Amino acid sequence: MLFWKELKQIIFGVPYFLFVVILVFLLRSQDVLDFSDSKIIEPEPNGNYGTKNEEIPEIIMPTALESLYAEFQKNNYKTYPIGFIKNVKLNDNKQMEIAKIISAITGVDVDQIYTNSFHNNGDMTLDIRGNADIQPDGNGAFIISTENNLEEKNEKDKQINLTVRDDISYSEFKHLMQKVDDILGGGSSYASESLTSYGVVPLTYEEAVQRYELIKSHDKITGGYARLFSDYTVAMALSMLPVFLAVIMSIKDKRAKMSELIYIKKVSSVKIIFLRFLATITAVMLPVIILSYISNITVWSMYRGMELDYLAPLKYDFGWIMPSAMIIIAIGMCLTELTNTPIAIVVSGLWWFLDINMGIKSVTASYSLFRLVPRHNADIHSYFRIQDFVDNFPNLLVNRLLFVGLSILFVIVTIIIYEAKRKGKRNANNKIKEVFTSITSRKNQS
Repeated sequence: MLFWKELKQIIFGVPYFLFVVILVFLLRSQDVLDFSDSKIIEPEPNGNYGTKNEEIPEIIMPTALESLYAEFQKNNYKTYPIGFIKNVKLNDNKQMEIAKIISAITGVDVDQIYTNSFHNNGDMTLDIRGNADIQPDGNGAFIISTENNLEEKNEKDKQINLTVRDDISYSEFKHLMQKVDDILGGGSSYASESLTSYGVVPLTYEEAVQRYELIKSHDKITGGYARLFSDYTVAMALSMLPVFLAVIMSIKDKRAKMSELIYIKKVSSVKIIFLRFLATITAVMLPVIILSYISNITVWSMYRGMELDYLAPLKYDFGWIMPSAMIIIAIGMCLTELTNTPIAIVVSGLWWFLDINMGIKSVTASYSLFRLVPRHNADIHSYFRIQDFVDNFPNLLVNRLLFVGLSILFVIVTIIIYEAKRKGKRNANNKIKEVFTSITSRKNQS
């Protein structure tokens, strides 16, 4: 009875209506509610089967060097320190450090690298009076050529032949590239763990067939689509939005003076808090389950006659999405009950922001233990990367079970706080509230 009362209070409220509207809007914006234009085609001989990333030093080293020198010439380095792109422009001293690293990799004199590409003091500008042209030389290296178009029109093109030294080891190369990343402040593609992004190789027909067969046997086709839906749902919505419902419901009771009435009822604190938590989870997951099936139904008609997993959306809803929603709701209830303030929204928002942005470079596959938002997203290629998912599934399982356990722990703490309030032991709570009120007052005054 109490469960249904809590559920009705949530579902028939304006905040819940806004929650559903925002959820639908966010998922539509990521094109995961309709996969009708994303059919997986069985590979045929002599076709283009896409690419993959592998840690092949012979490919990575010249490609990474080419990228580094191109950015060095422009003094414009792209990094993602917290997820958002940051264009780094270096001063003279740091540019010279990059030149020394390029020199160490290629064996070309550092002064030649530095003076042939740059001119000026302080603000580095290109001393290229024509257009720069970067062309591979067919031997795993490349040539940077520049053409003068002013008083040196009659001179031959200037060229710097940048080739990775034959005697440099891959470990030394990685060390030097890591120094580049450190100079740039981190978040660049030159970090040791990011260098595989330069190891792009084409898939063979045999690999494409094997991958397609794995899609049919392991995922039963629908699993890959359900996985991509889950990835976006957690990243865009369910790791943040549920906290608003949890906080609003707790504060709403207090403002309506319902908490005082509940305190004197002969219902245990365990039952009250647990059923409220369960009702909030139910309300949050209902539209998610409906939308996951709307999304997956668009796939069924494309693969008529094939063996499909019609329970795939439900498996991912409960196994992938719900643990993130659970921990956010539990934190929302706990902090609201503890402080009588909506501070949980700030805490959850900060956690979501840091988690999703600090892991931006591992979007393709990130299942670390404390990730609020586990990722498995390479756009349409996510359907094919089943082996990556299978290999990382144990990590994902531990991550999801950890968050379920932590959410239960926060619910228990909420019950203890709630029971203390019912018994009139609210002095400590009032002191905490005074601290937050004082901080808010100071901000308003300033």
